[in-house]
Amino acid sequence: MNFLLWQQYFLGNRDHFDHLEWKDSQTLTALEKQNISQSIRQFQRGEHSEGKHFLQFALRMQDAGYMNTVKLFIKEEQDHAAILGKFMETEGIPKLGRDWLDTIFRRLRKLTGLEGSVTVLLTAEIIAMVYYKALFNATRSAILKQICLQVLKDEEMHLRFQSYTLECLYKHKREFASIFSRTVHHVLMAGTIFMVWIWHYRVLRQGGYSFLQYAKEVWKEFTGCQHMITGKADNQPASSIKKKLIRESNWRA
Repeated sequence: MNFLLWQQYFLGNRDHFDHLEWKDSQTLTALEKQNISQSIRQFQRGEHSEGKHFLQFALRMQDAGYMNTVKLFIKEEQDHAAILGKFMETEGIPKLGRDWLDTIFRRLRKLTGLEGSVTVLLTAEIIAMVYYKALFNATRSAILKQICLQVLKDEEMHLRFQSYTLECLYKHKREFASIFSRTVHHVLMAGTIFMVWIWHYRVLRQGGYSFLQYAKEVWKEFTGCQHMITGKADNQPASSIKKKLIRESNWRA
């Protein structure tokens, strides 16, 4: 596996939140705060992780390039949690101590090894691609919109990074084992779609999504990742950066 390009990408993206303009931010309206507070608390909690078990699994790969890249990826996820936490603090929204859905995802990552951990992370990031679009549309807060756009840019690359990792891992498996892994991922994705709707439907509806629209868009992202995992689509960072600029225009729509 060659993760040098991915390592360079994450190193070059360390200033991803430096452009935010906090002074010009508009506070949430009472209705917006009512609709998004609990939801954003759960997502902020989900973004924060020390990644201890993930790093332990990555260490077993005996690939220094991958290990360094994973550390940078974890730091970027921690940045997401920190910036959401800062926004919540300015709005008087308390952080969430524990959340059962987040706990389930963390336990799944701990119990399933590197491939399972990456699969669970990818599942969560696919959901995030739709959630942050909905959150962007659900508020008039300028600073929250800026945060959503940057997180979407980052998550776009995370999808490709995790898809590349799974592509590399699947190459060392027999065809039947790869098919089984992809089948499990389909089941996990389907179940996650329902669970996230149950707990975050207010934001998703406020952001313009019916359940069918939300599920369809999540599945579209999932299918795109499957194409990258199986080598049917490019998942390298250089071409991905160009593609994300095109997609950003759709996020702003």
